[in-house]
Amino acid sequence: MSLSVNASVHRGQHLCLPFETDDEKQAAVVSFLHEGLSHGNRCQFVGTPAEFEDLGRRLEIEGICTVRAQARGALVFLTPEQAYLHDGVFDPSRVLARIAKDIDQALAEGFTGLRGTGELMYIPKADEWQKIVWYEAQLNEHFARQPFAGLCRYPRSVVPPDRVRDVLRTHPVAMVRGEACENPFYERPALALSDDSSARLDWQLHQLHVGNRTQRQLEGKTVSAVTAAVELATELEELRATLRKSSLD
Repeated sequence: MSLSVNASVHRGQHLCLPFETDDEKQAAVVSFLHEGLSHGNRCQFVGTPAEFEDLGRRLEIEGICTVRAQARGALVFLTPEQAYLHDGVFDPSRVLARIAKDIDQALAEGFTGLRGTGELMYIPKADEWQKIVWYEAQLNEHFARQPFAGLCRYPRSVVPPDRVRDVLRTHPVAMVRGEACENPFYERPALALSDDSSARLDWQLHQLHVGNRTQRQLEGKTVSAVTAAVELATELEELRATLRKSSLD
């Protein structure tokens, strides 16, 4: 594949994809769903029929028989209206309840979990955007311990930069230019939904400190590993010298 999610997506994984090109989006979606289907998940794709048809062709290239996958309920297509609207209105609580029901149904029907990917295709008004931010933050609370993974697609050609920042604040993992990155800008739901600038600054400074400490630990482990390798090589050379000397004697 042209893209890898680096490691298997663990239960409760919530990823965002602020993509710049269609190729970037398609590679990420194919990788995400291919991995899910390979691990026995039920996979839901939210989009247009044309996009789903194109996804099927790309999955076929990667060795997935999409006809069989759809027939057994492993690969499911939903329109945005089916996935996100109730009587034409986006109600985040109802969407969360629908996902919980879908997880239970997937498990009851023998699947190992549920994956879903959907995309924001328009610029919502300010009040609706706040509902979306609330929904994204609550996904982390509701399904952190559930066998669920979501890939939320946000086209940067559509979503303004300030709203992309909101997307980063509500997703623990971000897909950026073909790589799944642990997101240092992710905020706990209570913080992401607040206007407490002081608490947000404290959190950002904390994240900087944690990142720096982690980097130092990794560097220390690297130095230790190199030192151990040098010491082992020296010991092996001394042992060979001893054995050569013994054979001459």
